[in-house]
Parts: sequence; structure tokens; C-alpha cells
Amino acid sequence: MGFFDIFKKKSTYRQERHQQNELENWNDIVYTRKNIDIDDPEQRQEYVENCLQQMAEASRDMDALQFEYRIVTSHLRDMEEIDSLPPENRAEINECAQRIIDSENQQKNFNQRKSRMTDQEFEKIDRLQKQVKKGAEALKEAEEYHRKVKNDLKRLDEERQAYDFRKADIEVTSENMQKLMLIVAVALGVITVSLAILSLALKLNVIYGYMVAIIVAALSFLFLNQKIHDLRREKKVVLNTIARLIQLENTVKIRYINSRNVIDYECMKYGVNNSRELIQLYDKYLQEKTERERFAMATRQLDINQRDLVFALRKYRIKDPEIWIHQAIALVNHGEEVEIRHELIEQRQQLRKQMDYNRDVVAGNAKNEIEDLVKQYPIYRQEILAMVDRFEQRYPGA
Repeated sequence: MGFFDIFKKKSTYRQERHQQNELENWNDIVYTRKNIDIDDPEQRQEYVENCLQQMAEASRDMDALQFEYRIVTSHLRDMEEIDSLPPENRAEINECAQRIIDSENQQKNFNQRKSRMTDQEFEKIDRLQKQVKKGAEALKEAEEYHRKVKNDLKRLDEERQAYDFRKADIEVTSENMQKLMLIVAVALGVITVSLAILSLALKLNVIYGYMVAIIVAALSFLFLNQKIHDLRREKKVVLNTIARLIQLENTVKIRYINSRNVIDYECMKYGVNNSRELIQLYDKYLQEKTERERFAMATRQLDINQRDLVFALRKYRIKDPEIWIHQAIALVNHGEEVEIRHELIEQRQQLRKQMDYNRDVVAGNAKNEIEDLVKQYPIYRQEILAMVDRFEQRYPGA
């Protein structure tokens, strides 16, 4: 039986007593030689050895029961000693016990609290705590720079698209101008033929008509040619601008990718998605660290308080002071003390009952049976006594 088994709840012992009562019918040892031939050496030896074995088992059980009985009795005496202490000494004991209870309550509250972060998150941030604050600032700066680069890249892309549209517009306008030149040439030809027909058919003087047609056509060709020339020159500028924008856009893209890689690495390093989460995680870490340090301090204080209680109890000659660190509540709560005392008394009664059973029913009956056997069969006296001697050498004190 373990050292602290004496603190089991009453329900456990009541259940054991109930089971013990159920077994009383077939726990009674009945010795009978009715079906045994004592004159048969083998049966005689087996019968005597069986009685001796019962005595050995009873002896072993008695040792364990007596040891446990002494523990329970000692604990009851300790309770009486504590109750008889002078008020000032008892106040010292109660103060130590109350400190133990307070420390245990702190530990209990910590274990029942909702954790702000997992152990894995705490260990990671704790390992990187010297870098987290600067890392959060660097990550925030990287995110801001990344947003600026992204905006620049978007603006450059929109500007390039505008120039692409202008390039396409210039190409369409230039093509239309060339078509207009063709139309002017065709119109000049038609007018010239028409004037020639009028001159031949009606004998009219169309020299001025030729002059006007040629002048208008010349001016139109000159205007359209200049316009096409201007469009080509503008297209060249647009193409150069597009090329410059593409080069600049490629440079900004490199900055965009590099800044994105920096952000991804920092987020992976700390196990977050952005700087805001990292700052929140660091704040949780600081709170969690404070609580864990408080818990560690409470644990250390609990050890100190337990040592103080043991020292104080030893000072007042309490035999088993270590027991009380596990039931400090009984020192400050009279109801708990009464319940423990009642449990101990019940345990001692149960132990005494078991001891009486082993002493009287098993050991006593087995011993009486052997003595009666020697008296009834003196012819086997020496043989039986020799078996008893060997048994006593094997189990001294049985």
C-alpha cells in the first residue's frame, strides 16, 4: 500500500468494506482432515506445508498491515499534536499553510486560463525576441515601400498604355492622311479630264480652271504631306517614350519583386502574414511572458512555502510533516480536518480488522491445527516439528 493511499476518499473505503463483507462467507478458513490420509506421507507433508504456507502469508500481510497501521496512527497523533499547539504557534502553521494554498490557486488559475498563444508560437518569438521589435519596424517599412513601388508600377503601366493608344492613333491618322492624298490625286485627275472635255466639246477657255485645280491640289498635297511628316516625327517620340517607360517599368518590377521577397521572408520567419499581425503577436508574447514568469515565481514560492511549512512542523516535533504540504487546506479549514480525521479513523479500523483476521483466523488457526496434529499423531511428531523448524528458518518471526 502506498504512502499517500491514506488520503483516499471515503467512498473508496466504503466500497472496499462492502466488497469485504460480500466475501466474508468464503474468507473463513476451515481446517478439516476428513478427506486426508495422515498416514500417507505425501498427503501429510502437503497438508502441513499448506498450514505453514498460510502462516507465512499471514505473517507477510501482518507486516504490511502493521506498517500502514503505524503510518495512519502516526498521522492521527500528528493531528492531535497540531491541534494542541499554543495559539501563536498554530497561527504560524496556518500562515504557512495559507501561503501554500494561495500559491496553488495561482497555479490553478494559470492552468485554467485561456492561453493567448501556442507553446510553439511562444518559443519562436521567445527565441527571436531581440529581433522582433526591429523586425516589425523593418517589415512595416518594407510593406510601405512595396506599396509605393506597386503604385509606381501601376502608374508606369497606365502611362505606357496611354502611349500605346497614342501610337495606334498616330498610325491610324497617318494611314487616313495617305488615303486623303490619294483621294486628292484622283479628284485632280477627274477635274482635269472634266475640264478637257468641256474645252473640246464647248470650246470654252478652261485655263483658269486648270490653274485653280492645280493650286488647290498642290496646297492639299503640301498640307497632307506636312501632317504625315509631323505624325511620323510624333510617332518616333512616342516609340522612344514607350521604350523608356518599358525600361523604367522593368527596373521598378525588379524592386517590386525584391520587396515582395523581403516581406515574404520576414513573414515566414515570424509565422505571420503582415507587420500588423507581428506587432499583435509580439504584444501577446509580452503578456504571455509576464504571466509565465508570474507562474514560475508562484511555483518557486510554492516550493519555499512548502519547505517553510515542513520546517515549522518539524520544529514542533510533528513526525510526518511532509504529508501536510499535500493537505494544507486541512490546517486552515476545520471541516477538512474533521473529514480527514474521520477517514483516518475508518482506515485504522479497517486495518485493525484485517490484522485481527490474519492474526486470529489464519495464523492462529493454522498454528493450532499443526499443534493438534502433533498431539493426535505423536508418531509423526519429529517429522512435523522438523518441517516447522525448516519453515521458521525460512520465515523467521512468522
